[in-house]
Formats: sequence, C-alpha cells, structure tokens
Amino acid sequence: MLFKKILSISSFIKLSAAGILMAFVIFFQSCENDPKDLGINYIPSIDTTGIKFLDSQADTMNITSGSFKHYINNYLAENLLIGKFQEFDSKALIRFYEITPDYDSAEVLSAVLTFRYGGYYFKEKGGNTSFNVNKILSVLNFNSITYDSVNSSQISAESYGSFNGVVPDSSDIAITLDNQLIKDWLEYAADTSYPVKNYGLALVPTSASTTIKGFFLINNNVDFIPVIDIILRKNGETDTIKLNTSDGLSLSDAPSSIIPSERIYTQNGIAYRSIMNFDLNKLPGNVIINNATLQFTLDKANSFISENTDKRIVLGLITDSVTKKDTLYTDAFPSDSIVYSVNINSIIQRWNSGVYPNMGISMKNYFELQNLDYFVFYSPNDPDISKRPRLKITYTLRN
Repeated sequence: MLFKKILSISSFIKLSAAGILMAFVIFFQSCENDPKDLGINYIPSIDTTGIKFLDSQADTMNITSGSFKHYINNYLAENLLIGKFQEFDSKALIRFYEITPDYDSAEVLSAVLTFRYGGYYFKEKGGNTSFNVNKILSVLNFNSITYDSVNSSQISAESYGSFNGVVPDSSDIAITLDNQLIKDWLEYAADTSYPVKNYGLALVPTSASTTIKGFFLINNNVDFIPVIDIILRKNGETDTIKLNTSDGLSLSDAPSSIIPSERIYTQNGIAYRSIMNFDLNKLPGNVIINNATLQFTLDKANSFISENTDKRIVLGLITDSVTKKDTLYTDAFPSDSIVYSVNINSIIQRWNSGVYPNMGISMKNYFELQNLDYFVFYSPNDPDISKRPRLKITYTLRN
C-alpha cells in the first residue's frame, strides 16, 4: 500500500511538472517575437470588457495625406531608363570594366556601343528617343549615388557618341563611339597612372526626346546586355575585342507639379512616396487591437501602370517625421482591380501602447527600383466618400 501511494505521488509530480512546462510553452508562443514590445499581442481572456468598433467614416476620424520626393539609388536594376517625356527626365550611367590590359599603344579603328530595348516605355511607346554619350569626369559610387548627388561638373559637356530615333520593339540600337575615348580606356587598363581615367559614360537625353525607354542592363541572355565591339590594330595586326561586363543605374526626376491635386501619389524610379496620418483620439489608450484594416482606392484612370509591374504597395510605420524613416513593413495587395485592403494591427497596437509615436504610415511602390510607373490613389478629401481611405478598428478594453 505504501508503495502504491509513493507511486501515485510520483506520477502526480510528473504530471504537474509537465502541465507547468506546457503552460510556459503556450504562454511564450502567444507572445510576439519582438522583445521591445513585451508580447504586445498576447490577449489574456480575463483582461477584457467587450469588443468595440472604430470606423474612420462612421466615427468621423480625421485622415490626412501628403506626397514627398525621396531620391533612390537603383543600381543594377534590370533596365537603364533614358529619355524625356514632358516634365520627366531620365539619364543613365554605365561603366565597362574587366578591360584587357593587352592593347596599350593600339590604334582603335572603330567602336560601337549596342543596347537592346527591354520593352519598357514611359509614356509614349512610339515616341522619339534622343541622347548623347558623355564622359563621367570623376569617381562616382554607382551603388549609392542618387539624382541629387550628381552635378553637371561631373559629366562632360562634350559628346562622344549619340542616338536619335524611334526604337522598335525587341530591337538593338547601335551607337558609334569616339575612337580616342576607347583608346584612353585601353591605355588606362594597361597603366592606371595614365592621365585619362575610365570613370564611365553618361547617357544624357536631349530635348528631341519625347519618351523614356528602358534598355537592358541585366538579363539572363548575354545577347541582350550592353556591349562595345572594338576593332583595333596593334603591331601591324588587326584584332576585334568585345566589352560586355558593365554596371550602371538610372537617374530620374520630375517636379512635384506632376502630382494630381487631392490625390495620394507614389512613383517608381525617382521616387515619390506618400504618408497617411490618422487622428486616433477616439481610440482609448492601452486597448487590445483585435483587428485594424486600412482600405484605399486606386484612381486607375490617372495612374500609369505597365503590364509587368508588381502592383503591391509597401506600408511602413514612420519613426522619424523629419527624415521620414520607416520600419515594420507590410505589403498591401489589390483585392480587386482598384481597391487595396491590408491588415495593420501591429502598427495600430504599437501606437496605442506607446511603443512608437503616431507619425503616420509611409506608402511606396514594391517595384520602386525597376521603372517609372506611378500609382494615384484617392485622397481623404475626395468628394466621393466611398473612395476615400478607410480605417476600421476592432478593439477590446482592458479591465
């Protein structure tokens, strides 16, 4: 009998230990993996006093919005964007490297730069493309520079080649380059103390451009990437070499006057982004956010969205109102052709709990580096209330 009692007590201790362990596992799994927030989404059932609702339209919550320019670096994007369209301007920088050092003192007989049109245009498919090939005159860090960090003194006024014409679909364009330009590159490759350096080329659009075209910089097919074919003579022998290793980027710009009035505006390439602000005074403090859904509507007629563009909009929590730095990114997808709907529980909960101050939500395009497409959304002041951004919050009061 004593043995059975001991066995029962032992079993009880084991079961109690297992139960305690399981309780800890369940508790920690219920907490969000964010040490700063101390399990902000854990909702104990005994700490609630009923579910309540807040709707920006029904409860007259004030929502405001504004757009701003944030120059980006699109180093190694798929296309080089070159040309002008109305107030839009885009030049490209390209640099060829891995140039053989074996052709110093050679005579360059010809050099032809070839680009393959990548199928992207902004905004006139049959428009004219016109640009000059100029030299870059100083060291530029391609993987960090932006439009506003490159000035005219860093690009030569002299042209070393040019193109002017309508670019057909799936077509190459060929540009004859100045022979001395290439000879300087060959000399520099053989001796880096050579006085004329190879800093790369700037493809600068002229006023004759009526469209912006995208030319392949990167592609799985090596026949599509930029190449320079060189014919030269050294020691009495004629030879042909090919330069096909390059990197580059586009530098695009447009004034803020392009933004339609009373609209939320986001654009790739430059880039333009927006901020949406919410007056949450009607939301009690330190509540449990059960669900927070933001809905906004695309003004499709005034947007320019090419066929292959990813239509996602990236939302972020603003952490600095001056620099507009953001974090905690969430992708918003269109639930139909024009309406976007996205859950922003984590953002609203952090604001309500005081983890972050309420400085608004940033909006930018997922495909921001790749082209110049722009998305226009109806603003909080649109006369049609059904098209305005709408925030719906379901929350629970704590005891």
